Amino acid sequence: MSEDHASNHPGSRRFPLSLKLVAGCAGAALGLTLVLVAVGAFFRPDLTRMPPMPSEAAAAAARTARTARLDPSHPPVVWRDVDYTARERGAWWPKGESPILAELVRAGRLPPVAERTGPEPLVLEGVEGPGRYGGTWHRLATNPQDLEGVMNNRYSYVSLVRWSPQGHPIVPHLAKSWTVSPDQRTWTFTLRQGLRWSDGHPFTTDDILFWWEWEKLYFKTDYQFMMHVGKLGRMEKVDALTLRLTFEEPNSMLLEKLACSFDHFRPVHYLKKYHPAIGDQKLLAETMQALNLPSAFAVYTRMKLPLNPEHPRLWPWIYAEARASPPQAFVRNPYYYAVDPQGNQLPYLDRLMTDVKSKAMLTAATAGGEVSFQDRHLDFEDYTLLAGEAPRRGYRLQHWYNATRALFMLHVNLNRTIDPHVPATAWKSRLLREKSFRQALSLAIKRPEIIAAVFNGVGEPAQDSPGPDSPYHHERQFHAFTAYDPDRANALLDGLGLTGRDGEGYRTFPDGTRMLWFLNISENTPADAAAMIAGHWAEVGVRALVQMHVRTLWQVEQAAGEHDFTIAPGLEEFMPNLDPRVYVPINPSSLWASKWGRWYWLGGMYDPAAAARAGLEAPPADHPARRAMELYDLARTATTAAERFDRMREILDLAAENLWTINLATPPPLPVVVKDGFRNVPAPALAGALLNTPGNLGMETFFWDQPNDTAAAVAQIKAALTQPAPQPTVAGQTPEAVAGGNLGTRLMGWGLTLAAGLGLILLGVRHPFVWRRLLTLVPTLLVISIVVFTLVQLPPGDFLSSKTIELSLSGDPSGAAQLEDIRQTFHYDDPAWKQYVRWMGLPWFATFDSADAGLLQGNLGRSMERNQSVNEILGDSILLTFTISICTILFTWGIALPIGIYSAVRPYTVGDYALTLLGFVGMSVPPFLFALVLMYISSEYFGVSVSGLFSVRYAADPVWSWGKVNDLLQHLWVPVIVLGAGSTAVMIRVMRANLLDELKKPYVVAARAKGVRPLKLLLKYPVRMALNPFVSGLAGLFPQLVSGGAIVALVLSLPTVGPLLMLGLMNEDTYFAASMLMVLSVLGVLGTIVSDLLLLWLDPRIRLGGGSR
Repeated sequence: MSEDHASNHPGSRRFPLSLKLVAGCAGAALGLTLVLVAVGAFFRPDLTRMPPMPSEAAAAAARTARTARLDPSHPPVVWRDVDYTARERGAWWPKGESPILAELVRAGRLPPVAERTGPEPLVLEGVEGPGRYGGTWHRLATNPQDLEGVMNNRYSYVSLVRWSPQGHPIVPHLAKSWTVSPDQRTWTFTLRQGLRWSDGHPFTTDDILFWWEWEKLYFKTDYQFMMHVGKLGRMEKVDALTLRLTFEEPNSMLLEKLACSFDHFRPVHYLKKYHPAIGDQKLLAETMQALNLPSAFAVYTRMKLPLNPEHPRLWPWIYAEARASPPQAFVRNPYYYAVDPQGNQLPYLDRLMTDVKSKAMLTAATAGGEVSFQDRHLDFEDYTLLAGEAPRRGYRLQHWYNATRALFMLHVNLNRTIDPHVPATAWKSRLLREKSFRQALSLAIKRPEIIAAVFNGVGEPAQDSPGPDSPYHHERQFHAFTAYDPDRANALLDGLGLTGRDGEGYRTFPDGTRMLWFLNISENTPADAAAMIAGHWAEVGVRALVQMHVRTLWQVEQAAGEHDFTIAPGLEEFMPNLDPRVYVPINPSSLWASKWGRWYWLGGMYDPAAAARAGLEAPPADHPARRAMELYDLARTATTAAERFDRMREILDLAAENLWTINLATPPPLPVVVKDGFRNVPAPALAGALLNTPGNLGMETFFWDQPNDTAAAVAQIKAALTQPAPQPTVAGQTPEAVAGGNLGTRLMGWGLTLAAGLGLILLGVRHPFVWRRLLTLVPTLLVISIVVFTLVQLPPGDFLSSKTIELSLSGDPSGAAQLEDIRQTFHYDDPAWKQYVRWMGLPWFATFDSADAGLLQGNLGRSMERNQSVNEILGDSILLTFTISICTILFTWGIALPIGIYSAVRPYTVGDYALTLLGFVGMSVPPFLFALVLMYISSEYFGVSVSGLFSVRYAADPVWSWGKVNDLLQHLWVPVIVLGAGSTAVMIRVMRANLLDELKKPYVVAARAKGVRPLKLLLKYPVRMALNPFVSGLAGLFPQLVSGGAIVALVLSLPTVGPLLMLGLMNEDTYFAASMLMVLSVLGVLGTIVSDLLLLWLDPRIRLGGGSR
């Protein structure tokens, strides 16, 4: 064989190719290895350098701070008793006020401060003394419902009497004083003279009687406020300032009940006209139509919502400017009735600002120093982060005593439902009611191990007990069955007949069948401690599994009684007389015996026959739980404190013996972040929901050392006080806009619509292809709407069922009326096709009634969860989403086009390989992970927090300034880069591949041969043709303009539409989710049309081909 022939042999040709393949793979592997090593080296911790350790004194101080203890001998009290007869002679006489209010007084917009507060103001003195006026209190909530749910209690706390920072003593608030009859059946309260609502209207006992007679009694809502041992008390107006409460039995705990309650009054001058029975029927009808509400009850409920700026309030800070999305601002109440001892009207702070972030990002933002004072949603597991960042971020970490003494507690279901078709449920019901079974399970838990692993060594083994600092401390119940004793646990289990074992070594039921228990936790509860408990029980032969449910399903199992063990925190056991649900089944929230609790809640103790007719389950007459109920009623009617303590001690004796619940440990202190310069925050403090914390701390006295509100913020506060913005109506507009609206804005909208229509007509005349594409929109969107509406209806369960269970567990007597309103509003009784027709807005074409408007008229419907217009909820979110997405598209195109062109023009060079590697990295890294990395780098190396779109200072600033623009740019780059990185990498590869194909085509070669300049040739022909995939991608980008990367938005706390859509889906908010999905679908279709039109302009092959594709 000749040499030439041998060189052309196929085998010799394949060998170099194989070698190249192997070499290429080896090079790629080497390159990837080098990248991984480089990344690892960059992020590898330096183990040779020890982190700075605190001094022994600092460590001891930290340990002491974590051991939060109360000082009952010297409790802080912010209320001050003064001599009101001194009037102008007293130092407390109202004379000082905020500069903002003083300016309004000088302008004649407000009366003098002494007239606004009245001659008998509440006098409060902060723990650090008098403060300064001005500044904003910035805080965070986890969702809009959380924001609204705490404003009328924790962050306003208006009641006849109040708790102090450590609970007792109970001090006057709206009531100047009170007297009680010797038998403690009659209580008489005297209101302060000169009290006024935030609109200046006098506050009298008529406002309390209206709340009681025309709201609680008329609507049959929760009136436990006046229910005492099964009998309804009597409320009487003695005169305009005197209120008398009378009960048939002694009511020695009335003050505690009043201090726990809030908002038990209504502005009769405002709400009476909206009342279904005594209101203005014409106004009710008009409001029902404007707000698209189904009933007068729904109108009344809507008008008294916390975020109704028209509603007069008694709060320190009032909601005066309606905003569709957070942050929500509450400005000082000019008629607030409190002063400091020097006569300066409170509050000191001008504004309370609340923004919304996801739970995880709330902690990160707090640790980044973005809040003024944050006392909610901070967990002890975040303690290291919060404490470590405090010196650098300029805040101090306080430790509050938690009134809730059990954060992770097993509620044993004594009311386990028995399914006749599942024999195991009968065995479970029997065993769960055996106290020895509960005792054995408690003895089998290694509490010190869980405390060390889960609670970072903080706390001691304990049952859910009031604790040593409580006047109700019960030593036996505190330690009941908390010592780890597996031998005794095994003996107790054997004594119950659980001696059989299966092939895996686990115990069986006495009949030999498999025994399996479930520990139910909600989605927001960490599962680590539950998993450890299951492991400990396995050592004594008890098989248990942890089941994590979404909260709705978690509640469903509770309501049905189908759970074995539910894991949930307790409620303020520090003062168990307030709500002893973990010791006595007093309501459906007593998760260890919710059926018995419902029986007690609905009067079973006092009318057993009626309870039996209602199908309620009563505890056996000889059951210890029944005895606990009787003891609690005796405690409530005790005429002396000693007698009340004795009855509560007996209740705790029963709890110690019967072990209704199984707790792990005493709770750690509540971490509270207070910004440096934010003053008058008491420490230590007793914190709890029933105490309405931080309302019990005298929050009106909080102040800033150096207020730093901008001039625009001050102007906004003035405008809100003088011209409150009304709430929106059905389509997200104000009533004025519905009545007449801004003619210029409407004309501009009509003009733009007309111009767009004329443009399409002219385009269609020139290119018939456009008409054909537009005509396909109608059937396409029709099919999409049917599919979307069907899909959101398919999953099992619905909002009404979930709401029914929620109201059932709450025991709210007005639940039936609320459910009926939901049923009417969303037409649950109509067949599916009628619901679809209403959702689309087809009836409007027959009636032209705004109430019948739907998607076709631009009305996105109503949210079931919030009972608000979807248009109103979205608010600024759409604009912000468009801003982020458009910037992302510009970023993507601006980076992808030049890099793609470079890679195509210079293929297989070092630069091409480097850019290709970066592109693969961009496509591989998940956006949410990329976001976390950028946030860390920005915070760690540049000291800038980039979550959200604005810092707290500029979030609600209505005026754009260079500072606000700069602040936006500091935050905007992160979501733009994160959202654009992946698509940029893809577009680079697409542009490179298409341009490479175009450069090899004959027309390019011919143009080069004719001497066309390379740059002109490249940009005019090949690049233009290679842009087709870019333009085609617009169809997918249009929906992204609204969805906005939901997961990334959650991570970065962006106020965009994506998180709202996810929240709607999670809450089973059918119409909200359907409307949003339909909007995304419509945008996808419109994006396709726009893409086709651009291709028609860009590609002559489409134009000259008459539109054939």
